Amino acid sequence: MRDVSVSNPKPQQVPATAKIEFRDVTKTFGAGTKRMLALSGINLSIEEGQFVSILGESGCGKTTLLRIAAGLIPPSSGSVLMDDVAITRPGRDMGFVFQQSVLLEWRTVLENILLPVEIFKLDMKEHREKALEFLKMLGLSGFENHYPIQLSGGMQQRVSIARALILSPSVLLMDEPFGALDAITREQMNSELLRIWSHSRTTAVFITHDIGEAAFLSDRVVLLGSRPGCVKQIFDIPLPRPRTAEHRYDNRFVCLCRDMKQAMMA
Repeated sequence: MRDVSVSNPKPQQVPATAKIEFRDVTKTFGAGTKRMLALSGINLSIEEGQFVSILGESGCGKTTLLRIAAGLIPPSSGSVLMDDVAITRPGRDMGFVFQQSVLLEWRTVLENILLPVEIFKLDMKEHREKALEFLKMLGLSGFENHYPIQLSGGMQQRVSIARALILSPSVLLMDEPFGALDAITREQMNSELLRIWSHSRTTAVFITHDIGEAAFLSDRVVLLGSRPGCVKQIFDIPLPRPRTAEHRYDNRFVCLCRDMKQAMMA
């Protein structure tokens, strides 16, 4: 029997350790004949320290849901809470990694990472040492004075991840950060991300439409249905941690990917 746990996407009782909670979140864009319902009745709890992927086809509302969680846009109804407090705007305790690296081309790698430190007027010396440690961890030592144009796409995304983590946020939100990378680099970045996450154990929410990526990274995968986006199914990932590339050949991994693909197509 396959060791795969699939739960029903009904509204769930919030555990004491819930870090993020979506309460009946709905989002509508436009008005009148141009009104579009993007998200409908999202109920979801994410526990502290979990790595959760939001999986779904293009246009199902994944990015919209993440931006609501970040406080970048408001829900039309419902709410998102972090530590039982409604999220209404971006805050220092939440890091965000975009689909593109969005590094400032006129700033060096180190200066890009330290940008949030400047914005919040924090101790620069302390955070500079921390940034250099991130660069070492990410295999970018020696590139601190390079500019984004001198880096590959994968290297740029490593810098953007370091920038998102420089203030030690308790929540890390990632919007398909590896979508523009080639398959080999993408798998390498998946492993790098897990290595970084294993050190911080921050609560992570990762947007993707790649089934294998979701299964490899996550503790749970939340599948959104087609527009309007709603929680269609939730998959628990039983693979042990730490994970390596070899786990992609594990029979449980293969079965999970197949089940998620069938659920997406249903």
